[in-house]
Amino acid sequence: MSDAPTFSPVAIIAAKDIRDATRDRFILIVTLFLALGAVVALISGAIALRTDAATYAAAKETLLALGKPVDQIAAPEFYPLKLLRGAIEQIGIVGAAIAILIGYRAAASERGRQTLALILTRPIRRWQFLAGKMAAGLALLAVGLFGVLAALALVANLASGIGLGWSDLPRLGVTWLAAVLYTASFFFLGFILTLTLRKPATALLLAFAVWLTLVLVAPQVGDTLDPDNQVAGGVFKSLSIAKPDQIEIMKQFKTYETLRDGIEQASVTKHFERFTFAVLGIKDTYTGVPLGPILIEKTGDLIWIFLTALGLGLIAIALPLNADRLSKE
Repeated sequence: MSDAPTFSPVAIIAAKDIRDATRDRFILIVTLFLALGAVVALISGAIALRTDAATYAAAKETLLALGKPVDQIAAPEFYPLKLLRGAIEQIGIVGAAIAILIGYRAAASERGRQTLALILTRPIRRWQFLAGKMAAGLALLAVGLFGVLAALALVANLASGIGLGWSDLPRLGVTWLAAVLYTASFFFLGFILTLTLRKPATALLLAFAVWLTLVLVAPQVGDTLDPDNQVAGGVFKSLSIAKPDQIEIMKQFKTYETLRDGIEQASVTKHFERFTFAVLGIKDTYTGVPLGPILIEKTGDLIWIFLTALGLGLIAIALPLNADRLSKE
């Protein structure tokens, strides 16, 4: 009889972890919490967009009733995907925190008892055990984020009164992929710290300290130190300063701008925000721009997100496992 495929232990461990996670409903509860927060962030904008669409439709009917051509008023362009701004911010903050908890849970479920020692006595390699745990966590994140984005698309489609087009679906798909990679980074962070540090509580505290720095502090510092973010339309535009003069002025603040931009660049959350805001047309510069050119321009942000997840994933898969130490609390 031929040996079982090498991926069988990985699949078995992943399936067990998924069953355990769904049985206690922790993942379901936190995912619903994320979905609720994202939907609430979307609804107010959807109502405003619906009102704008109704106003235009009423004005159009009035012109037709008067026998006048409708081209007397410019037809507005409505972009329902712009309504996802608040939802993306929720994924960036709350989604990252949930990913840490999933990573913590995946590692902590084998601590404080003899299950890890028992598993490692089986004919299973260390990397297979770790890969199974990681596969389960990534699957939970992927399915949860898919459900959240699907719910958001449905609400945006119904509440705004402006239907999503087929061209919007690839943008949502790319956003989902970026969200999975982004949250995977924090999943690996929680997983690595919980398996390597002696006390799980310390690991969780440290993971959230990193989360606080990358998700809240660094982006906020970068935005606050940017003068353009403090004035509508930007400082230069509000003061009507010509482009050549802008360049000369910025030369005097080169060190300052390098430091400010460096703080932002260090945050994977900022790269996730920049990428998704462009793909969804949330940032006005990219509103109405085809997806292809946006992906080309924003490749750097996507690569940063991917490399962050890949690097932490490689560290996680290479972790040494000391069953005796991890079983003692």
